[in-house]
Amino acid sequence: MKKVVAREEEQTKQTYIDPGYIAADYAAIGDKDRAFAWLEKAYAEKSSFLPNIKGVPDFDILHSDPRYADLLKRMGLSQ
Repeated sequence: MKKVVAREEEQTKQTYIDPGYIAADYAAIGDKDRAFAWLEKAYAEKSSFLPNIKGVPDFDILHSDPRYADLLKRMGLSQ
């Protein structure tokens, strides 16, 4: 899975991949810091993926992190 995420990240240099999907992949492999970095990128780009963030099981690992609550708050979503 780490190779897949690295390949996706490399592909973003050539073509657009919604950063929310890459964030989900990083969360799935337990890399919280990179997941949040890509979520912040998704937020900055007003990603169409983000409104669904609460329903993505890969992000469950992030729920206890204060950065997750902060992101939801900035998006106008409750935790």
